[in-house]
This record gives sequence, structure tokens and C-alpha cells, in this order.
Amino acid sequence: MTRLALAVCLLLVACAGPAADVTTTTTRVTLPPVTTSIPPVQVQLEDCDQPPVTFSALCESFELLSDWHVDRPVDLAGLAALARDALTAGMPDDLPQAEPPRTLFCAIPGQQFSPFCDDLADLIQEKRVDVRAVMDVVVTTAIEGAYGPFTYYLPPDQITGIRDNGIVGGLGILLDATNAVGSKCARLGPTCPLRIVTTLDDNPGKEAGLAPGDVILEVDGVPVDGQGFAATAAQIAGDETGTVTLLIERRGDRIEFTITREHLVVPTVTSGIVDDGVAYMRIPDFESDVPDLVDEAFESLGTGWSTMVVDLRDNPGGFIFSVVEVASEFVPEGPLFLEDETGELLPVDSVGTGGRGADGRLIVLVNEGTASAAEILAGALRDRRGAVVIGAPTFGKDAVQIRFDLRNGGRLDVQVGHWLTPDGTSVGNGGLIPDVELELTHDMTVSQLVQAALGAAP
Repeated sequence: MTRLALAVCLLLVACAGPAADVTTTTTRVTLPPVTTSIPPVQVQLEDCDQPPVTFSALCESFELLSDWHVDRPVDLAGLAALARDALTAGMPDDLPQAEPPRTLFCAIPGQQFSPFCDDLADLIQEKRVDVRAVMDVVVTTAIEGAYGPFTYYLPPDQITGIRDNGIVGGLGILLDATNAVGSKCARLGPTCPLRIVTTLDDNPGKEAGLAPGDVILEVDGVPVDGQGFAATAAQIAGDETGTVTLLIERRGDRIEFTITREHLVVPTVTSGIVDDGVAYMRIPDFESDVPDLVDEAFESLGTGWSTMVVDLRDNPGGFIFSVVEVASEFVPEGPLFLEDETGELLPVDSVGTGGRGADGRLIVLVNEGTASAAEILAGALRDRRGAVVIGAPTFGKDAVQIRFDLRNGGRLDVQVGHWLTPDGTSVGNGGLIPDVELELTHDMTVSQLVQAALGAAP
């Protein structure tokens, strides 16, 4: 038998052998898990010449701050450090989710922001959060930290939050955050509580029971400590619809208010002859229509008065041009206030030669809600017309601001200077101090106010 035949025979015998003689061993092999490697987000640095929309607020804000802010030049390294801090300390938990891009085109105003771009790439890869939402938080936090409280950024969904005169939309309240030495705060905390200064008549805040002096502790169940002043005010306002729940502290008690927001009802100028030869005029704010309303009030008063009580209590201020026109009715010529933009005091003068308030005795009523442009008028009437100021120390806002509407739909308010009264008095730390301090309660009638003012004035 050949070797080949023998090999075939043996193979057939082996294959055809009885099954009981065959044993089978199965070895199970465990393979390592299959993983998908996600490449890291690549960073490409860009300048601010043509930034993507996600970075337009940062680039445009830097440009405006560089051109306008009273304390320019901008500290770019400090701003970059605050932006990096915001990525770890300022991010809310409910940011919109989004898949990270393969390449982050990071448009920045200077190389000082390079580490920020790396941190941002790490954050959006780890947390899967929307870049635009993150940048809104970053710009808000960094600008408030560097320049607040009178310079701040409001994202597009928050621009209804704070009106030009500082009033919070939706509720009609004026807020303040001041520390123990009287300095305004951009960030809230135990040493800088969020306090209601004014509640406007016929608006939801006052009608719900909020009152001056109330301290806001929580907004919709979230504590305000650690939050930015402007961002918190915008959160309270919302889009001026729906409801907001505020937990407030009042004389040691905690009270919760759920308030339905509404569009603001703006008070109007009121006037009348209250007593023989005594006129009363209440100016509630300095919006753009107020000069015409004051003109109409003078028209209705006529010439049958020799003393006028000008009520500026709870007036939150408004536009500079508006207060200049109103003040010019009382002050014939010369400076109404001094503006300090670059270390040089520049007078802002009366327009025209004086109006129907240029003669006669003046008494001005103020309180802690008298702010900004209203403080300008009170100071001008005291320094230039010899008016007697009666009431409580005023709010103390000496900032001159300009509002800029940004390309992304947001808004940047920039402090461009400080102002002083014509005699050089600053209201920035402690407000305008009255000649006669007198409690003027909100339940007093006009007649009671006038009689109290006449009795207190020297």
C-alpha cells in the first residue's frame, strides 16, 4: 500500500470513528470593548475683524469699552482672566446642549485670550454646551466683574430687563446693591444685598405688596448670592410676561411673592396750585417726553405762584438731554452740572435764557429713590437757584452712561464719565444730602407734602 493510500485510509477511519470516543472542548474568548475615540476640539485663533456671531459680543464690547469707558484703556489681561474664571465659576447648569464643533474658531481681541480659547474648547467638549450661550455668560460675567455696576452687557434675551433709567421691567421697581461703605456692587452677596429702592405706582411690584427696603433673597427659588446685579435684574423682568416668584426679607421676616409681570405703566408729570401762591410739580422720571410734559405743566400753572415745590422722590432718572431741557426752565444760564470724562471737568450748560421757572422760591423733595438725572436736577436747583432740598439722602448715582445696541441683538451699557453738581459736589458716595432731613411717607397727600415742606424750609 502506498503512503498516500495509507494516509487516506487513516483519515477515513478517524472521521468515521464512533461519536462516543470524540470529545470537544470550547474555549470562550473575551474581546476588549469597542470604543469610539472622540477627537479633541481643535482651536483656531482669529482676530476680531470679522468674528463669527458666537464671538461678536466679546469683540464688539471690547471695541466699545476701548473707545468709550471712563477708565480706558482696557485692562485686556484682567478681562481675559475674568473670562477664564467665568468658565468654571459662572456657568449655570441649564445651558442649551450642542455637539462640539471639530474646530473652534475663537475670535479674540488679543493674545491674552489664548488660554481662554483652550479652556473654552475643553468645556464645550466635556459638557456638550452651546458656544453662543456660553459666550453670553462669559461676556456678562467678565464685564460686570471688571466694570460694574454701571457698565454691563445684556444678552439678546435679557434686553428688556433694565430700562435706561434703571427701572426693572415687568414689575416697575428700582433696585440697588450697596456695601457697608456705600459703594455700588456688580455682584450680589451677604455684604452686598439686593434691595428694592422704589416701587412705581400702578405697576405689578407695588400692587403685589413689594416695598422700598425689601431685600430680595431668591428669584424663582434660586438664591441671588453670587449672581451679577444686571443679570439678576434681567431675570426678574423676563420678557415682561408670565410670573416671577421673589423671596424677600422685610424687618427679619421672610415673605414670598408670586407676581404676574406686565409692561410698565409710566407715571406722568402732575402739577397744580395747592395753596395761595404755592405750586406743586411732581416729575416722575426723565424719559424723552418729560420736557414737553413739564412745559405743559408750566402752561397750566400760569403765573399765579411765587413758591414751587418740585417733587423728585422716587424719580429714577433717565436721559441727560431730558434733564438739561427741564433744568433750563429753572436756571437761566451757566452750568447745570460738571462732567468728568478724562480728568478734566467740563460744564454742561443751560440751554436758552431761562424759562417759566427762572423766578420764584424753590423747594425740592428727594428720597433714597431720587437717582441719576433727578440728582442732577436737585443739585442744579440748589447750587444755581438757591433751592432748599428736603427729605432723605438720595440714591447716589454719579455715572454718565451710554447704551449701545450690539450686532448680535444684545446691549452694552458703558459708563463714559462721572458728574458733579455745579459747585463740585459728588453724589457718588452717599448721595445728595438734603439741607433738611425729613421723613416724607408715601401715604402723604400733596397738600400734606406741601405743608410739611413749607414748615421745614428755612
